Amino acid sequence: MKVTVVRSGGFAGIEQRAESDSVRDPLLARLVDRVDLERVPPPGRIPDQFLYEIDIDGDHATVGEAQLHGPLRELVHHVLGHAR
Repeated sequence: MKVTVVRSGGFAGIEQRAESDSVRDPLLARLVDRVDLERVPPPGRIPDQFLYEIDIDGDHATVGEAQLHGPLRELVHHVLGHAR
């Protein structure tokens, strides 16, 4: 399973992109099992917030930093923290 996270926005507008694959990252599958992209709330309109585009094997969602909680937050920070 492949997970891609793109963080954009913020005050400076700098984009950060990272991806991870469960073949090389065994923890990734456990984190993904706890996430339901269909239940991700819309990002809302907050100036200068970070937006996170998340792709899990072709399923997509965009979430604002203010809505990034729980397992989804763990997954995003794990993937961005292990950027390659």
